[in-house]
Order: sequence, then C-alpha cells, then structure tokens
Amino acid sequence: MKPDARLEDVTNAARVVEDLGAASVCVASYNVAVARPITPRVCAVVGFPHGNTSPDIKFQEARAAMEDGATEVDVVINYGRFLEGRAISAVQELGRIVQLARRLNVKVKAILETCYYQPRQITDACNLCLDARVDWVKTSTGFGPGGATPWAVQLMVETVKGAAQVKASGGIKTYEDACLYLALGCTRLGVGVTSYKGLLP
Repeated sequence: MKPDARLEDVTNAARVVEDLGAASVCVASYNVAVARPITPRVCAVVGFPHGNTSPDIKFQEARAAMEDGATEVDVVINYGRFLEGRAISAVQELGRIVQLARRLNVKVKAILETCYYQPRQITDACNLCLDARVDWVKTSTGFGPGGATPWAVQLMVETVKGAAQVKASGGIKTYEDACLYLALGCTRLGVGVTSYKGLLP
C-alpha cells in the first residue's frame, strides 16, 4: 500500500500470503486485479489513508474492488469529521458498503485510526461501526503517527463484545507483539510484508 509500490511489490506480497497461508494481502483498490490471479485472499483499502473522500466515492471504490475480486475491504472512516463531533455522518457511509458486501459475500473492516482518539471516542466509534454491522473494527492504517496500542485494543475488544472482531495494525514488529495482541482478543494482525519474518517464533 505504499505510494511508491510497483506491480512487482504487489505480486511479491501476494506470493508471501500464499506461502504463509496468511488471511489476506492488503492492497490499494487499484491493485486488486494484480494480486487476485496469485491469491484469492485479497483485501482492498477504501478511502485510504485519511478517510476523507466523499461517501459516494468510497462506495464506488469499494464496489470496483469487489467487482475486481476483493474478498475483504478495509474502509477508513472519516476520522476528521468524527473528531470534530460529527460522529454519525463520519461512520454512516459504512452502511451502503456493508449492504453491498453482504450481497457479494465480502467482509468489511472499519479502520478508526485510534492514535487520534480519546478512550470515549474509541468506544463511540466502535458502537457506530457495530450499528453499521461491520465484520471487524481495526485500529490503524499504518500511515498515521501511531499504530495499535494495547490499551486501545483492549477497549475495542471490551466494547464490541464479540459482535464484531478486532484487528490490530501498525507497529507490530515482533513475535512478542503478535502474541500480546492475540492474547488481548484480536483475530487479525496487520503486518508489513517486509517485517513479517520478525513475527515468526
């Protein structure tokens, strides 16, 4: 997902996912068609990395990624709007995407970018995402000033209470990091393709 990623980088990342049996390779929506011939487990990011594209554009991007073969989409909520107090409008765009995804058997993750949030805001965002019936709430894009933290993940897990899953992403570089977040209740970890070897025992 790096802005300077080449086609070779995308295909190499897809091969790593196949070799490891990882859950998915996460790519820019434009690159779904590049990764899909190598692995069926392709996740596309939508509204990435800042979440501040319009709801209509996000919907069209998500739809195009699903039509290209993405089996998951990671949607960055408009956290700028959320932080200025327009919480419902920041998250309601998820509803249309989730409805389409359900019809196409595609999973949806909502990326919060929790490094900007106070604890109450994390709780509120998770509850709004539950209202939209997302499959996962996710901590971070990996492109913000901070990634997953144990306190934020623990709060997310406690808030969703199993009604959605939790994915920790950003800053997970060692096997010990991975074990910590899995022990806290995460079912997915977001790891850079260049650092995954550090997560192996």
